[in-house]
Amino acid sequence: MKISEQSVKLDKTRLEYYITPEQAAKQLGENLDSIYQLADEGKLQAAVMTDGSIGISQISVNHLLPKEALPEYQLNADLKGVPISINEAGRKYKLNTSTLTRWMQRGLIQQLGKDGRKTLLDEADVAYCARVYRQNSGQGKWAFDDSGRPYKK
Repeated sequence: MKISEQSVKLDKTRLEYYITPEQAAKQLGENLDSIYQLADEGKLQAAVMTDGSIGISQISVNHLLPKEALPEYQLNADLKGVPISINEAGRKYKLNTSTLTRWMQRGLIQQLGKDGRKTLLDEADVAYCARVYRQNSGQGKWAFDDSGRPYKK
């Protein structure tokens, strides 16, 4: 029995995407030898492609990138360095101020300074955290890993 493309709906966001070692090196700012070493150490996932070439998992590359380089962060990169108070951020992004304070204390949100008694946060960090939190939220679920990236099971 042959299955047509129309009868099967694949969730392409869940499929693994592989890039060349050269592309991985460029994204990570490393040389090719370092990419192969990271793959040997298991820090990058590599595979032999059907044409015999080596492919590097884009997801494993993303895990080594700083959060500012992630697509989720880039959506609000124009807000980098824009100060927003904790109270204003709570209202604008519909987040509890204690949650914002906790994220700031964990280093997920940069504190830009103070304006009188107001603590000023980096709005790009707030927008990123709010987006990730909403995508991964739920009672008892972690939204971020230790480096501030979206938590993956």
